[in-house]
Amino acid sequence: MKFHLILKILLFLSLGVPSLAVAQNTQNQESTSRYSVQIDMSQAYVGGICIIKGNGTSLNVSIVNEFGISMMTFRYEHEKGKIKILNCIKQLNKPFIKKVLKKDFKIILREYLTQDTQRRPIQHNNLKYNITYNLLPL
Repeated sequence: MKFHLILKILLFLSLGVPSLAVAQNTQNQESTSRYSVQIDMSQAYVGGICIIKGNGTSLNVSIVNEFGISMMTFRYEHEKGKIKILNCIKQLNKPFIKKVLKKDFKIILREYLTQDTQRRPIQHNNLKYNITYNLLPL
């Protein structure tokens, strides 16, 4: 009798352990979101695709223009609230432009993080420099 009881307990525990591991794995799993992005300025606009990949502690963001050229890649550490630009094209590689982009994308990514599982369009207007950011989920 005791053997059957021990066997039932072990079977029950063995069924519970994988489900706990699966639950922990889905929490640590990386998430990827894709957005169509358009950045409007007074003189021109930039369009393309924005790919946001999260791993729990940070977001890796890459913006690729309509021709498939990577315009900018950066990492946002939401616990620290800092953005580190990893790569950008020559035209954007100016301290002033990078400062404005960092500030604006901090706001955009904070809004991205507050969304639930259903992605919605994100819009941000920088009134000081007359720049509008539109991100539409793909």
